[in-house]
Amino acid sequence: MPANPLHFSAIAPLHFKRPETFDITALLCSSTFVDLELLYLLLIGNPMEHGLWHSYLFVLTIYPVVLSLIVYVSERMFNKTIFRVYRFFRFFPKKVKYSFKTIYFCCLIGGVSHIFLDVWSHEISPYVLFPFYEENPFWIGEWSIIIEVLVILLSLYTVFLWIRQIQIHRKTYREQS
Repeated sequence: MPANPLHFSAIAPLHFKRPETFDITALLCSSTFVDLELLYLLLIGNPMEHGLWHSYLFVLTIYPVVLSLIVYVSERMFNKTIFRVYRFFRFFPKKVKYSFKTIYFCCLIGGVSHIFLDVWSHEISPYVLFPFYEENPFWIGEWSIIIEVLVILLSLYTVFLWIRQIQIHRKTYREQS
């Protein structure tokens, strides 16, 4: 199972390659917030097993709508704060506010990619195809290492793109000075 931050870093190249099309905030939130379900289970003392949030039904219906509204409002209300956080992490987006349509699209991608990356490595994930299956038909056992390697490679590619973006920003900044 990919660690939570790796869910984001596996899809972040979408933004680095097409920043006008992919909202980094929506991709970050949607690809990681699915695991809030596990945090909740931990806090109440229940076993940390995938529940309804880790289903295609949830990430294709309720999740992108609610999360899109939250991201949309947040980008408008906390525009300057989000921009400062980006700057702190040496991330220099061309814009912070995106259209609702773009945010919704990114939330769909983030949620679906999270489930897609998880299903291969979780033998017990009964809600993946809820209500049609009561087990995870996608589990591939020890072959799930392929998914782990793919996620690590995509994450390394994200780091490469991020460093390249920092270098381009510095070069542009020097030329303007």
